[in-house]
Amino acid sequence: MEQVKQAIEAVNSIFNARSVAVVGASQDPGKMGYMTLNSIIQGGYEGDIYPINPKADHVLGLRAYPSISHVPGPIDLIVVVIPAPYVAAVLREAVEKGVSGAVIISGGFREAGRSDLEEELRSISEKSGLRICGPNVQGINYVPNKLCAMFWPLVTTPGPIAVIGQSGTVTASIAEWSEFEGLGISGAVNLGNQVDLCESDFLEFFAEDEKTRAIALYIEAPKEGKRFQETLRRVAKRKPVAILKSGRTAGGQKAAASHTGSLAGIDEVFSGACRQFGVFRADDLEHTFDSMKAIATMREPQGNRLLVLTTSGGSAALGIDEAEQRGLSIPPLPAQLVEELKEAQSIPDFASFSNPLDFAGANIENFTEALPILDQFGVADIYLLIFGDPVPGGAEAVEQLAAEISTPLVVSYLGGGELERLDSVKMQISGIPVFPTPDRAARGIAAAVWNACYR
Repeated sequence: MEQVKQAIEAVNSIFNARSVAVVGASQDPGKMGYMTLNSIIQGGYEGDIYPINPKADHVLGLRAYPSISHVPGPIDLIVVVIPAPYVAAVLREAVEKGVSGAVIISGGFREAGRSDLEEELRSISEKSGLRICGPNVQGINYVPNKLCAMFWPLVTTPGPIAVIGQSGTVTASIAEWSEFEGLGISGAVNLGNQVDLCESDFLEFFAEDEKTRAIALYIEAPKEGKRFQETLRRVAKRKPVAILKSGRTAGGQKAAASHTGSLAGIDEVFSGACRQFGVFRADDLEHTFDSMKAIATMREPQGNRLLVLTTSGGSAALGIDEAEQRGLSIPPLPAQLVEELKEAQSIPDFASFSNPLDFAGANIENFTEALPILDQFGVADIYLLIFGDPVPGGAEAVEQLAAEISTPLVVSYLGGGELERLDSVKMQISGIPVFPTPDRAARGIAAAVWNACYR
């Protein structure tokens, strides 16, 4: 367990750094050195920030220094955004300064055929104890410390999901979607070439992190296969983990190798390990996000029975198709329940009294009157509410229903208008997962049911 302790301490020294120096900080808005420093500032980081640029007195309003050794105070973390051939010298200077961690955004190492430069970084880390994230990364973001050391995107909303990814764009996409929808993240890290810290180290940290409820992981190939399996088995017992792995095909394996120099391995073996450890394997990027959203935010379902209430029959049919393909049950409504629904004042006579319960209209009172009746009969483990049209007052009504009903509620709000978006964010912030399409909602619900069964 000493390795676990060391991993957590190493990641903690980076995520909870009290001072940060950006080596390669730039005044040019088009350069990563500008964007990274700007993200740290705009993210609200409260520690000391030191731009390192020998050609500038100030960068983004902060006093700049010609080198790390010129900084008067202590530095916990350096973020490196300079050409690859100069990185090793900066790390040596950082070691002399007493820096404990480095995030190397710079590319141009193994993935570009310069393994020699990468081995030099590895040697410095091993001999000095300097912990390195990278090289060839988008950066790191730990929201509890308001430290967004990424050149893109700027994500500041606290949330329950941690994102670990071997691809910067994949990592950033999940993080940005979470920000846009009001879900937020606890942290995000791009692994890059993993010269030192790897996916296992960050999994160990987030497994113990109180702000993290679920972990999304994108990998091309684990750095250390045996250690990764042991870590995954242990972490999955503590928190839900969803994995998206490329390299399912020969072409995907070749692409992974050219991206970060990874060897993707046999896909069937990997899938078997996920099933054995209770790790959810996602189909694609969208599925990863939807699964984590549902698992991290919805109440844990007690079974797989799904009841759909909708304003749109066609949308409901699409959702039910996906739900049944994913192993969810669509139970019929008992005759006595149907009779009570027909007596409800707000539900129109032309409604379809089955599963799906199709109101054929966008009146929120249909939902608020029907759901308490349905819940009394206990015919479902999850309710999916589909709003096919703008539903005035929908967000507030659903929030109230969620407080009154013990059965988990999930919403699919179709349409891309401003009302739909604002209402979706309101519900998401209140802890009700919202999806833009019924089939994506069904996929998320199925993932949450799978996770509940495993737990």
